Amino acid sequence: MGHSKLQAPEEEEPGLDMSSMIDVSFLLLIYFLVTQTLDPKEADLGMTLPTTDSSSASEVEIDQMTITVNAAGAIVVDDKTLDEDIENRTLPLLDDKLKQYKEAADLTGSQPVVVVAADDTAVGQRFIDVLNALAKVKIHNVTITGFSEKK
Repeated sequence: MGHSKLQAPEEEEPGLDMSSMIDVSFLLLIYFLVTQTLDPKEADLGMTLPTTDSSSASEVEIDQMTITVNAAGAIVVDDKTLDEDIENRTLPLLDDKLKQYKEAADLTGSQPVVVVAADDTAVGQRFIDVLNALAKVKIHNVTITGFSEKK
């Protein structure tokens, strides 16, 4: 009788079960998606910079409007203080002024140009409120400048 060698069964490499790790990662992903705070979408304001192309200039042009957001959060248009209530984000007086300005620009056939200057210490939300008011009346030619105190 011949001796036959018994071969031990091959041992498989010990593996790491990844299914529970995948479950945990999906749970974390779902948790962060559900708990994130959703900010309201700001109005889209497509801005075009003023050009020096004289061929597009119309015969009658209206003056540009300067809107200033001062340190206290008040909205000042051409040295006249309009909306001072920081809690009111709709800016009704600025809306009226912008509508009049847009209508005057449309009547003269010229482009309304608005310069927005905000104080460095002003609340950033007031600046966004001004941009939203501009978007509401469809004024797209907006120049944003730094705030400089007149002396």
